[in-house]
Amino acid sequence: MILLAATVLTAVVGLEQAGASHAVGLVLLAVAFVKLRLVGLYFMELRTAPLPLRLLFEGYVAGVFVVLAELYVIR
Repeated sequence: MILLAATVLTAVVGLEQAGASHAVGLVLLAVAFVKLRLVGLYFMELRTAPLPLRLLFEGYVAGVFVVLAELYVIR
């Protein structure tokens, strides 16, 4: 249900983004990465994986988000 709600939120906010500030784009990006994290933890069962594997996944998600957010703000 959380993934469904996040998808609806992304669609609604995305439709009204025309001419909006960078903040709206960053919110959409953040929602996408929260969804990515939830899919990894629950559907790929990384929440019960060994700690190094889970930390690698969490670091990857955080790192890619930071890089994409920086690229979005700079552009």
